[in-house]
Amino acid sequence: MKLFSRKKVITDPEIVINDSLKLLVNRISDALSEEEYRWNKPWGVKRFESMILAKFMIDYSFNGITKDKLNDDEKLSFIEISTNSFSNLFNKEFSEVGLNYEDMQEEIGQKVEAYYEARRDSKPPICWHKIYRLITRCKSKEEIDEDIKSKLSGLELIKGNENFSGMVPQYEAKIKILKDRANSFESAEMMLPHMIRFTNDHLRVINIKKIKSLSKKLSKKDKGKKK
Repeated sequence: MKLFSRKKVITDPEIVINDSLKLLVNRISDALSEEEYRWNKPWGVKRFESMILAKFMIDYSFNGITKDKLNDDEKLSFIEISTNSFSNLFNKEFSEVGLNYEDMQEEIGQKVEAYYEARRDSKPPICWHKIYRLITRCKSKEEIDEDIKSKLSGLELIKGNENFSGMVPQYEAKIKILKDRANSFESAEMMLPHMIRFTNDHLRVINIKKIKSLSKKLSKKDKGKKK
């Protein structure tokens, strides 16, 4: 009898991608629901955006991990697996409210491409700021900082006037929210790269040979259809 046995590592691409996507969606959704982000949107909206961000991270991480290991044709088999996993999860979660992947495919694709563009066009931390804004549709950190300055100036004025003293707590509460929103960009700077690393760690175990094998099968199918 073996006292110790190593747990078998699952390397099947479909299982790894599917499991990684589910884990990542939950992690992102939980993170963005934390109070520090001040993202006051319904759960369904947060879940929707978290799912699309997770799709981007799965695809982005896989492309980085397999760089120089797969050609463009071979990567098509990964795209098929990734898309199938995403569409199945999306339909499972949103079909009850009348949303399905087929109808939302174009919008989802545009959002994923916007994340790629933000990552390509800017270096950290600016790229993470841009992605965070795309997720939450919030103002830029610079715009929020200007709002804080304006509110602080207004606060000084009303503090000096007894007729408006009752407005002080209201102004202070608004400034607190604005400062939290400005600080949330720093939280996003840490959270988003962490999610990328988490995704990388889970996708590294994928059996690349199986991806190549699936690519050959897809190629044969396409040739068969053309005949």
